[in-house]
Amino acid sequence: MSFFDWLKDLIRGPGPEAARPPSGVSPFAPGSGPARLLIMRHGEKTGDNADPHLSAQGQQRAERLATYIPKQFGTPDFLFAARRSNKSQRPYDTIAPLAAALALQIDEKFDDNETIALVEHLAKPNYAGKSGVIAWRHGNIPDLLSALGAPDGSYPQPWDDAVFNLILEVTFRDGASPQVGQIVEPF
Repeated sequence: MSFFDWLKDLIRGPGPEAARPPSGVSPFAPGSGPARLLIMRHGEKTGDNADPHLSAQGQQRAERLATYIPKQFGTPDFLFAARRSNKSQRPYDTIAPLAAALALQIDEKFDDNETIALVEHLAKPNYAGKSGVIAWRHGNIPDLLSALGAPDGSYPQPWDDAVFNLILEVTFRDGASPQVGQIVEPF
């Protein structure tokens, strides 16, 4: 952590746990926040811990998602992927074919542990009522769902290391508890 990041954290105050909504309570005020989020783990790894890219199977999954997501869920308005690093570019690589097919940009300004910051960002007016896709690293998906106010037990916690084909569909309606559906990709 750089000195400036440390200083920002110091000024920001209490840690991210203080900003989490209770289970089953949306973090978005009525009339704000997205209507639906599709949250998924990146595609399969190569098996080489030093390789930050998808395996051939993961690349095939990414290509299939480019047609499956719009056909099954409609065209998303925005895309997020956990920030690329020397250790992993897989979340970005997983939705890159979808981004290309739909001519959408992938926002990757957040590290996979910055779930509260991502949720706060999604509360901005330009996301209100829209739908998006988020490709993340599995170890932090439960934290993201918690930050989104998803009810306890509605999502895998912890995420199984062997699961690459699960999409969590989180829907938000004013004043209602976020709803989480679990969709297994058919490929």
